[in-house]
Amino acid sequence: MNEPRPYAPLEAHEIELDQDDEFYWRQCHPGYLDGGVPSVQMFCESTGDNGKISGARSTKASAQLAYEERLSRGGQTAGSWGVTVSEIAEAGTRAVDDSAGDDALPTGHTYIDYRHLEMKPSLRAVRSRLHEAALSRPRQWPTA
Repeated sequence: MNEPRPYAPLEAHEIELDQDDEFYWRQCHPGYLDGGVPSVQMFCESTGDNGKISGARSTKASAQLAYEERLSRGGQTAGSWGVTVSEIAEAGTRAVDDSAGDDALPTGHTYIDYRHLEMKPSLRAVRSRLHEAALSRPRQWPTA
């Protein structure tokens, strides 16, 4: 299997997350639920993502705030699930806070970086690991 390419350089306003126990909150579209459980699609790219999978970081936004902001912006979500920075690194990628670059972004906007993953097997493996990590704990918001 080919090794991933090096990470793309960060822009001046971007910061790579480095606190292993910090959470990245990912919203799951209701259409990605299978029997109430998120499918791996939760970690797939959407049109316009360009290898940057949007979420929020827990030191700037709670799971509740991330959920509420998604809804207030017209998005759909079945809830907030979390993966830690260490789980993201173990999956083979990184989380980057880019919230300082655009006031229109949600609070604590952070992305998981897929830009270095050019081979489909590598991308699938990373998504699968992130999915497993997210499902290893309950949905973080709403909690019931």
